[in-house]
Amino acid sequence: MSCQHCCGANLQFDIDNANNDLKRYLKKGPKKMTRMLVDALKKEDIKNLSLLDIGGGIGPIPLELISKGLQKITDVDASQGYISVATAELKKRKLSHLANYHLGDFVALSNQIETHDIVTLDKVICCYPDVHELLKTSLSKANQYYGLVYPQAHILSRIVVGFLNFKLKLKKNPFRTFIHDPKLVHDTITSAGFQKIYSGKTLLSWQIHLYKKEAS
Repeated sequence: MSCQHCCGANLQFDIDNANNDLKRYLKKGPKKMTRMLVDALKKEDIKNLSLLDIGGGIGPIPLELISKGLQKITDVDASQGYISVATAELKKRKLSHLANYHLGDFVALSNQIETHDIVTLDKVICCYPDVHELLKTSLSKANQYYGLVYPQAHILSRIVVGFLNFKLKLKKNPFRTFIHDPKLVHDTITSAGFQKIYSGKTLLSWQIHLYKKEAS
């Protein structure tokens, strides 16, 4: 990710957005696509496993999975606002001892991040220009499970992304969103030794997939 794009992400996902997301989460729970990924993970035996949540926002995935016995949580996010809100919420719940936070571009920070049993990217690869590098690097950190949520690749989603990017350009924000080829995404994941164990979609916007590493 370029420095400009990373700085743009910090502007796009600021403290006000983070606070609004937390209020919504506390009132209604995770958004539908996140809930679908969480529910798929809850069906697996994840007790005592570790979670690397890339671009985790306010942290709905770890907050929902802690009750299932997660042993350790690591979050990497390009937004200072979201990290501030996420850490405050964990502190409020007396769960800070379980989590580590890293601010910045995950790919650039990857040498500082150890492997985890579960890696999740909820609405993240659509915010990253070099999807191959992000997938390759994040897959290298996944020991057992790899879950992601990203846009469906159809004409409506491309129109929406084009409109969003036009608005960002008008605001002179260098951040951009992307529609990445689902086949490229799937092939990259399976070539790393994972097989899909869950697949779902929301009505128009998102696709949700969970992969598990094949036994060697």
